[in-house]
Amino acid sequence: MPWLTKSRFLSGLQCQKRLWFEIHQPLEEEVEPGPAVLQGRSFDEVVQRLHPGVVISREAGMSAAIAETERLLLLGGALVPTVIYQPAFRSGDLAVIADVLRRAPAGFELIEVKATTAVKETHIPDVAFQALVLRRAGLPVQGMFIGHVNNQFVLKRLGRYEGILTEAEVTDEVMASLPTVADQATECQRIIQQPWVPTKEVGDHCFTPYDCPFIGRCHRDLPVGPEYHVDLLPRSGKVTHALIEDGYDDLRDVPAGRLTNAVHLRVLDATVTGTPYFDVAATMELRGFAPPFSYLDFETINMAVPEVIGTHPYEQVPFQWSVHVERSARDISHAEFLAIESFGDFRAMALALITALPADGPVFAYNASFERGVLDRLADLAPEYAAGLNAIAQRLFDLLTVTRRAYYHRDMQGSWSIKNVMPTIAASLNYDLMGEVQGGGGAQSAFLELRDPGTSPERVAELRAALLGYCKHDTWVMVVLRRFLCGEPLGLSG
Repeated sequence: MPWLTKSRFLSGLQCQKRLWFEIHQPLEEEVEPGPAVLQGRSFDEVVQRLHPGVVISREAGMSAAIAETERLLLLGGALVPTVIYQPAFRSGDLAVIADVLRRAPAGFELIEVKATTAVKETHIPDVAFQALVLRRAGLPVQGMFIGHVNNQFVLKRLGRYEGILTEAEVTDEVMASLPTVADQATECQRIIQQPWVPTKEVGDHCFTPYDCPFIGRCHRDLPVGPEYHVDLLPRSGKVTHALIEDGYDDLRDVPAGRLTNAVHLRVLDATVTGTPYFDVAATMELRGFAPPFSYLDFETINMAVPEVIGTHPYEQVPFQWSVHVERSARDISHAEFLAIESFGDFRAMALALITALPADGPVFAYNASFERGVLDRLADLAPEYAAGLNAIAQRLFDLLTVTRRAYYHRDMQGSWSIKNVMPTIAASLNYDLMGEVQGGGGAQSAFLELRDPGTSPERVAELRAALLGYCKHDTWVMVVLRRFLCGEPLGLSG
């Protein structure tokens, strides 16, 4: 029988079908690690540097790791390393690789390292399963802890991370949950052994606490629902629930009298008639601007382990910007900045941005509060350019606000995200047609991979081109969007 490991146990808690698939019908290709996984690995590395100890290798497999852990523990007494990283244990068909085992006066302490800024409810069964296996394997575990990121930490010297790790004891919570976890482990073992796929309807658990890698497999057999489901109504939890309770699934079947919110009525009318909503009056302020028009977009990374002096964990640190400047319909220029080796050189980033933008005219952004926040922080980090950056921030104008008031197309499916808006204006600007980087998460993953010393030169060239293309697309679509909202010819080549 396959061993029930910690990752399989947690999969079983999320969904028994997910656990069964992992054992009997695994994915043909491994899922590429996203930013959260990469952040977790970087935090693990820092923890190991802060508190040096023996690291059990995984290269030879689980059985070899278990044997090496046993060898170290059999040394006995003071000969056992004070700290052991990645120790492996087995009891029957239960097996686990822990993060940290620390020698204590009367036994050992178990520490689970998480790149979060607080203990979460989902952490308790994670630690409890480990404690269950260790106790059944005969190891006296006297305390259980979550080691997580201290969000008050500020990097003051490169490479010095004393204080970034904080520990929260969860012994009482773990001990109280052990009987339940033992029963859950037994149930997971039953699921592993059964030859048929468990029955489980799709639902919120498909995405909580993590996106299930088998989502497509489960959802492809669902009956096709209405193209415009009532749940696309924005900010409408209670309204949507009431409509579904009364038998309305398709928004096109909902009587207008059932809705009172002006935005909901706008969405309903556009969905039923197929005629996009457009309010010229809501665009009058936008139409009143005179060129030059500037368009600005930042890309940021929020690292669990800060690498830039003066920043703290998970701070949004800019690494890229794109600017289009439109002086006339035929006079459009583009500038860009991507910091890889120069990441953290905010003076260079700020000076290049100030130089790229004209001294007057509006600076358009989509969800401008984000760009304003980046500019404000950039002014703190590059104070000699604060005046120029603050002047840019004061000229920001939010295209999202105008778009929400002025425009709705039923194919936006209730969302004013730029990725939903643009295909309804120009199909060629669909973000799905972009390459590897199609969104902020992809941009962060590409940035982290670019900064990995092990990334090949060919891969670096690919990722660099993808990042630059994505950020440039973000500002070019704003050029087209402004023209659309102002009733001007679009001009679709950037």
